[in-house]
Amino acid sequence: KVAKKLWAQQVSAQDELALKEHLSGLEKTVTVLLFTQTIGGSESGAIAKQVLDEIARLSDKVKVEEKSFVLDVDDRNKYGVDKAPAIVVLANGQDTRMRMYGAPVGYEFVGLVEAILVAGTGNLELQDETLALIAGVKTPTHIQVFSTPT
Repeated sequence: KVAKKLWAQQVSAQDELALKEHLSGLEKTVTVLLFTQTIGGSESGAIAKQVLDEIARLSDKVKVEEKSFVLDVDDRNKYGVDKAPAIVVLANGQDTRMRMYGAPVGYEFVGLVEAILVAGTGNLELQDETLALIAGVKTPTHIQVFSTPT
């Protein structure tokens, strides 16, 4: 049985070529863990899986691993995942501490691609002033960025 496509592909052929070119610069293997909840979960988990699979199809350096929010409790606790769907970005198996919740479509798609590029290259592309500010942080800091479709 063919799975229903829930995510209307938003990547044009031209954008796909550009994305593939950006992903070709990955130096590290980026593993994206996707925590979903099949029973009682929303459709956004399946949409997130389709989006991640589209990206992984464009680079052999991007891997997608599905995790059950209900059954994979050890992994859920290890990565501090408290809701589903959740995306955890690893670089060469190491936790980057980057997380995304929900389906990465619309503006969130760009954020996901940026997270994969940062994890795979280590290149933050931040201004010197921003890097200096970050270097001055001496206590653990929890930063969250929220985005929503307009």
